[in-house]
Amino acid sequence: MYQLKQTESELKQSVSDYLQYKQNQGVLYFDRLNSGEAIIETGDSRRRIMLCRPGTADMFLILKGSLIFLELKTETGKQSPEQKEFEAQVTWHGAEYYVIRSLDELIKLVEG
Repeated sequence: MYQLKQTESELKQSVSDYLQYKQNQGVLYFDRLNSGEAIIETGDSRRRIMLCRPGTADMFLILKGSLIFLELKTETGKQSPEQKEFEAQVTWHGAEYYVIRSLDELIKLVEG
């Protein structure tokens, strides 16, 4: 049977929906940790706002006292060098970090 490949944005949406559902069951999560910068224009003025640093995981959650960072990738997606560096730094500090490639992987992590 042929199965359509899930895009990263579809995976992010299904993961967000699942975590939103689970937040009533003890999961605290923070979605869409965008990196880079944004320009905000108001009238005649412009402000540059720095977002998260490059390589920051897509989201994080707190589960049973553990801080867990999630990087969402398709089946063939690869981490950038900045993402690998971010992973090394947060795990050095004792946080957990997972590359999640399907909703099933996340469900096993959360409910495991």
